[in-house]
Amino acid sequence: MKRLLGVVLVLFMACVPMNIHAQEVDLSFDYSGHKVEIGNAIKYYTIEGELLDEAPIDCGTYIAWTSDEEVILFEINPKKVPVKVTYNKDWRENDSEEEKYLCEYVGDYEFKLRIDADGNINSLDNYLGNYDFQFEPKNVKDVKVLKTKITHPDVEYVYSEDGIEIYSDIDQVEPILLRDVGEYTVAFNLDERYYESVPFKVTILPKTIELKPNKQFKYFGEEDPVLENDDYILTREPGEDIGDYKLTVQSKSKNYKYEIIENDVFSILGRDVIHRNETKGPSPKFDKEVEKTTHEETSVLNKSHSKITTGIQTKTFTYSITLIFSLLVIFIFIFKFI
Repeated sequence: MKRLLGVVLVLFMACVPMNIHAQEVDLSFDYSGHKVEIGNAIKYYTIEGELLDEAPIDCGTYIAWTSDEEVILFEINPKKVPVKVTYNKDWRENDSEEEKYLCEYVGDYEFKLRIDADGNINSLDNYLGNYDFQFEPKNVKDVKVLKTKITHPDVEYVYSEDGIEIYSDIDQVEPILLRDVGEYTVAFNLDERYYESVPFKVTILPKTIELKPNKQFKYFGEEDPVLENDDYILTREPGEDIGDYKLTVQSKSKNYKYEIIENDVFSILGRDVIHRNETKGPSPKFDKEVEKTTHEETSVLNKSHSKITTGIQTKTFTYSITLIFSLLVIFIFIFKFI
């Protein structure tokens, strides 16, 4: 009986390779790295009729002979592994082509990409056919070329005579040099094949200089002195009456901002009140000052006049006494000798 079964099995194994493609497998499994065992199976054969020492592990089509003398045709299929392919933004022309693309997947696999002449992506290693690496995208022409983004926060500086230099985090990249006050939108000059410099804003504020000008003044009725120099212009409040007027300063350069911290007034001084009154009527703003000044000057005039009058009276009295004395001497001389 056993001989008969053996003959049948041999004949069956000889016929299977010819008809395997026309038959449907009884069982199908995905590769797991473990043995695929069929219940009650006592022997396993390859599709070519080779007897295996144990249940198969690798992918392929197999035959199981059970203790019930049943023949079961089963297969182990490659495990499908989705792989996302992206461009390596750190890759440069001098680097290996194998490093040009990056692969993202779940699991611990080691394989290398192979790009054929049409740009299709394949795996150089498939672990004896046990894995089916499914690349997405399938062609390198569909892989988006990524660039390294270079960002920089918006910054604010105070003007410097040497200019403002802004540096990138990437070595050997020329810094951006800005010289004048203003608002700028800038980006670093990088190799556009590999980098994308995101524009950012730079604000340069004027440099503040504390100003201590000389006291500025004029006498009433005079022309204003020149209130301008090479760097800034002084401007006073309007008005021509005696008094103080607020001074403001305007820079001739947008890079500087001046701030007056001393002598921030322009003064008009009174010197010729009578002439001022003849030229222009008194201003209500300075009535008290004008009145005070007029009073003081009048007192001085009266005092001087008083001194002159007393001097004339004293001189006339002495002259009269001398004249009378001289006449008396002459009279006595004549009376005595004549």
